[in-house]
Amino acid sequence: MANSNRRIKKTTKKKSPNFEINNLTRVILIITAIILSLCFLTNKMGQVGLLINNIFYLILGNGVVVLPILMVFVAINSYLNSIETSDILLIISAIAILILSSISLDSVSALPGIYKNRFSLGLDPRILGINGGLLGAFINSFLLNLFGSLGLTIIVIVLLSVSLVVFFNLDYQEMGSNIGIGLENLRSKSKELTESAKKKAIERKNNKEVKAVEELRSQRENIKINHPSLMDSDQAFAEDNRKRSVNFQIGNEEGKEEDPFIFEQPEFPSFEEVEKISLVTETDKLEIQKEIEDKEDSPVYEYPPISLLNKKRKSDKIDKDEIYENSRIIEETMENFGIDAKVERVNSGPTVTCYELVPAANVRLSKIVGLADNLSFSLASPDIRIEAPIPGKTAVGIEVPNREKSMVTLEEVINSKVFEENKSDLPLVLGKDTDGGIVISAIDEMPHLLIAGATGSGKSVCVNSIIISLLYKTSPKDLRLILIDPKIVELGIYNDIPHLLIPVVTEPKKAASTLAWAVEEMERRYKTFAENFVKDIRGYNEKFAGTDEKLAKIVIIIDELADLMMVASNEVEDYIQRLTQMARAAGMHLIIATQRPSVDVITGIIKANVPSRISFAVSSQVDSRTILGFAGAEKLLGKGDMLFHPSFYSKPKRIQGAFVSPKEVDRVVEFFKNREYDVDVSEEIIEEIENVSDVKKIDADPLFMEALKLILYDEQASISYLQRKLSIGYSRAARIVDTMEEQGFVGPSKGSKPRDIYITEEEYLKMLGEDIGQ
Repeated sequence: MANSNRRIKKTTKKKSPNFEINNLTRVILIITAIILSLCFLTNKMGQVGLLINNIFYLILGNGVVVLPILMVFVAINSYLNSIETSDILLIISAIAILILSSISLDSVSALPGIYKNRFSLGLDPRILGINGGLLGAFINSFLLNLFGSLGLTIIVIVLLSVSLVVFFNLDYQEMGSNIGIGLENLRSKSKELTESAKKKAIERKNNKEVKAVEELRSQRENIKINHPSLMDSDQAFAEDNRKRSVNFQIGNEEGKEEDPFIFEQPEFPSFEEVEKISLVTETDKLEIQKEIEDKEDSPVYEYPPISLLNKKRKSDKIDKDEIYENSRIIEETMENFGIDAKVERVNSGPTVTCYELVPAANVRLSKIVGLADNLSFSLASPDIRIEAPIPGKTAVGIEVPNREKSMVTLEEVINSKVFEENKSDLPLVLGKDTDGGIVISAIDEMPHLLIAGATGSGKSVCVNSIIISLLYKTSPKDLRLILIDPKIVELGIYNDIPHLLIPVVTEPKKAASTLAWAVEEMERRYKTFAENFVKDIRGYNEKFAGTDEKLAKIVIIIDELADLMMVASNEVEDYIQRLTQMARAAGMHLIIATQRPSVDVITGIIKANVPSRISFAVSSQVDSRTILGFAGAEKLLGKGDMLFHPSFYSKPKRIQGAFVSPKEVDRVVEFFKNREYDVDVSEEIIEEIENVSDVKKIDADPLFMEALKLILYDEQASISYLQRKLSIGYSRAARIVDTMEEQGFVGPSKGSKPRDIYITEEEYLKMLGEDIGQ
């Protein structure tokens, strides 16, 4: 008995100290977790707290947040699961969760491998404490070289799942059964929701059909004509009185003006009165029926469906391996030339990827720009563009072409939320920038646009995408188009759209007359604004909203400026100058495109008055400077790759233009065929344009009509004759004769023989009368 008591006492003494030690460890873990949390979250722990914070952030990065939580859970789990799980296994799983968290944070916070030395991720004072610290960076870079990004992701997910299961002592069978039960419940609930949704849809459809039938029935009853002579006399009187009493009640309820044939007392009128009332009612109802038919027949602009455009086949995918390799090469190239710089951000677009390089404080940006050829050689890429600096950032942008380029379709741009939320009546759909974001500007903010580029660079596709986007956004009552296409084959397909003010102009001489008419229309609008005391078209349309006096905006698109400049350069340049200077307030905008970016086409006057420009790929820096005023367009890749430089941008924006195929254009134009609208091609404007005489050009010589009179009546069309008669110099007389020849009043020079005179006295008197009228 004594031996038994001694054994019991001995056992008690052996268990008691271990129990006290375990409890003490748990308390210490919890207190330590609280102290670490205060060090990490506040600055009130003094120098010691700051030192602890810096050390742990250096080692673990953002993973320090997990450490106090794990310490508290270790203390709680060791107490609750002391029988099932050993403390050693619990601690090992907690350490594994901490390490795997650091690796995960390092992987998701930045593209792996951008830095040559992964330890610089934790040591760099500018980015201290981000990602997974030194521990995550070291293990991440080591495993990345062994297994790659995909293999590393799989390993981290598997190990983290196992560690969590061990740490929380989860039962595999119970987890499986719970997941199965949850999936079964989810399936049953989704089935119930689907059935209820189908029932509601059927009910809504039935209600709509019943409502439609009732509305149709009531409409037919209102239009139906009942003549008493066709009915029994008693039945006619009763029916007529019933209708009039009901109409009287409805009129009082709605507070409307009483009908002249509604009486308060349902008295029986005489047969003559009944016939008179019935005849008037019949006439009124016929008028109502005619109004309904006219309203049904009145055309309403129907926007083309998005299904007419091709959808994008492949989704954009980012090749992280290519980005990692290019980042490493860029950093190594900079280091080889003694430049301390690091890639801190990568923006991947459809055509190019922009690597944001952050240089040290003592590095000159011109030194980085001068390494463009060296970077092209290192990256094995012929077209590298460097933007130093990126507007609004302390970084240099290095734009490297993607190995696999993705197409930007017009459908994904028009079907985007950006296009839907764009409030402008004249959206300028462009495409996607280097960040992959959709770029849509507004024509009325430009207010005029110059598009230029080499043949095949994407200029005509850009013009087509702009026109199609306008058709998807604005009705013909708010927008009218004037399309000038000297090349004949580009814009002729749009002759069937309702937005055209006149048919597509293909003759260069007629194009000059069209621009002259546009100048006159601009001046007419300004006079109208002055008479109504408004400043611009917006104020005018707000004043006359809901009336026929509202003015539509006019967009004039010239596809090939070079052809016009070859035929009548002085006139075209004068008209463009006048329109670009004053037409914005009148609601008129110009979009000028050319594939010959030379100084004789894009003159200094045009460049000065068209501040917004788009440049596609060109062959030389000279052409780029002619279009944009600086180099850069010669490094574009073609096929829609553009530099967009509006008047409100300090530097150009690189964009991959939206592609629209000829078949898509055909489908959209075909949609408008055989549809009638309130607006149509104006025959009056066509006649005005045809009758526009080039004599009325903006800077016409004041002696022109007098010179024309001399040539007509004296039958001498020579420069020397005008010099003697008008007492003017040779240059002025030569210009007058050249103008007469261009306008068809006189024939070409025949050497020593006199010129033929084509103008008749009737034509001269008509022109003289118009000139006096003006």
